[in-house]
This record gives sequence, structure tokens and C-alpha cells, in this order.
Amino acid sequence: MSETLPDTLPDTAAKLRALYRAAEARAERLRLLVEASRSLAASTPETLDGAVDEAAMRAAHLAGYARGRVLDGTATPSGSFAVRLSAPGGGSAEPSGLLVLEQPLGAPTVEDREALGIMAQLIGSALAARAREQRLALLLTELIGAQEAERSRIAHELHDGVAQSAAALARRLDLATDGDPADLAEATGQARALVRELRQVIAGMRPPVLDDLGLVPALRHLAAEAGEAIAVTLALDCAVRPARTTETALFRVAQEGIGNARAHAGTNASVHLDLARTAAGFRLEISDDGAGFDPASRPPARPGGGLGLAYMRERIERLGGTLTITSAPGHGTRLVAELPE
Repeated sequence: MSETLPDTLPDTAAKLRALYRAAEARAERLRLLVEASRSLAASTPETLDGAVDEAAMRAAHLAGYARGRVLDGTATPSGSFAVRLSAPGGGSAEPSGLLVLEQPLGAPTVEDREALGIMAQLIGSALAARAREQRLALLLTELIGAQEAERSRIAHELHDGVAQSAAALARRLDLATDGDPADLAEATGQARALVRELRQVIAGMRPPVLDDLGLVPALRHLAAEAGEAIAVTLALDCAVRPARTTETALFRVAQEGIGNARAHAGTNASVHLDLARTAAGFRLEISDDGAGFDPASRPPARPGGGLGLAYMRERIERLGGTLTITSAPGHGTRLVAELPE
């Protein structure tokens, strides 16, 4: 007696074949993603463009397209499929561009689209990492240049000011060996002037008032010193002393903002400095009514001054805060630094 096959067997076999093909497709997607990840991670800044091109072609083949490439901007070319590049965490190094797939050979599935999103993240992360490395290299170059300029400034101040005053004091003391009251009085005056010059040099590097009394008195001292060259008004509403690192960062931002205004804002410009305690931490705003500038062409580090706005932003962001720069030619400049408590 012969047995007949169940009517459902063909359907079951078809479902198994479909599951097998789906499993193979998932394995292929995973393989391509792993290979792309390894290639991008192993690339150097010089070879990254080639690795990105290769990953884009893999993404195209993954989703059934003949060609894949990475383009700058946000406009999707006609007749193509695009995924925006992204990097986990975002921030100032967030990449800009699209993973564009062209010449479709078939329609991408939902799983294909998910895999393409992961591929776009891998490419975006690699590009963001390179951009950050380039940015840090530029900042390091600026930092070294600013340090050398600061050392040169201090050397000139010591040579032309302190050293000359010390030499004059030594000569006056030689003349005062006979006990002449006039020479002794002159030597006393020269000694006091020498102490003042030394204090000015020390304050130019880091004002002792910042360590001894805190940020608010240091900002008042900074404004008083700048008052001879540019008018500075203050609004300091901060009864709580910030942490040392926060104090230093905010003081350097104020120093940079006032220094830039003094150097670039123009004659008769004025500066307003506002420090406040907020629910999230501390907020410092420095605004001027001067000439302004184009933020896209940020001012470089000033010889003998600060380290530049790019370095200031990096420093603030490393402490978990933000530095916002608003300016336009003819409309003044506004810096806002916000740091958590």
C-alpha cells in the first residue's frame, strides 16, 4: 500500500528554502559589514579615502546597486538612493555627506536598508575620526606657536624691563655705598618699581588673584587692566566659586574675548562681560560693539595673547561645556561659554 505525501509538504519546503536564503543574505550582510569595519579601522588618514570608496561599493552590492560612492552635502542625486552619514555621539566632529547608491539592479529590502544605515555609521565614524585628528593637529600647531610667542613675550619683558631695572638698581646701590640719603632713596624707589614689574610679568602668565580670591575678583582685575585700552563693563552674579578647572577655563575665555576686542574691535569699542550661575552650572558672556568678523575665518592666536578661539572651544568642550561664537562684520562679536557645575 503506497503512502501519499501531505499536501502541506511543498509549502513547508518552500518556506525552508526562503528561510535558508534569508539566512544566507543576513550572513552576507554581516560579512560585508565586518570587512568594511576592519578595512576602515585599519586605514590611515592617507588611505582612508580608498577604504571609504571600497566600503561604498560594498554597500551598493549589498543592496543591489551597481555603484556606490560618498558625496558631500545633503542633496540626493536624481535616480539614486542615499543614506546620511552619521557618527555615534555626534558633536563638532559630526560628518557631513551622503552614502549614495546609483544604478539600481533591484529594490533594497528593509534589512538591506538597516545594513546600509550601519554602513553609513561606519563610514561616518571613520571620516569624523580623521577630521578630529586633523583638527587636533591644527590646534596643537597653534598651541605650540602660541607657547613660543608667549615665551618670546616674557623673555622680552624680562630683558627690556626687569633686567634693565635690576641693572639700574645694582648701579644705584653701588653709588649708595657711601650712605648718601639721596642715593638710598633712589635705590628704594627703583626696588619698588622692580617688584611692580615682576608682578606684572607674573600676572600676565596667570594672575595670583585667580588662585587666591577666585574668578570674580580675577575678572574685575582683568577688566581694570584692560580699561586703559578699551572700556569694559561687568555684571558678575556668581556667589559660588567654580571648581579650579572651570575657573581657569572661564578666565581664559574672558581673557581671549577682551584681548580680541582690544586688538580687532576698533577704536571707541566697548566690551560687556556677564558671569552668572545657572541651573546647569556657569555661563560667561563677552560681547562687544566693535567691527566684528566672519566666524568662518576664525582669528588666529595672538602673539603674547591667548591661544585662539578654536583652542578655547576645544578646552570648553573637554570640560563638558559649549562655546558659542556669534559675529558678523560691522555688528560686533559675542562669545558665550557655558560649563556644568
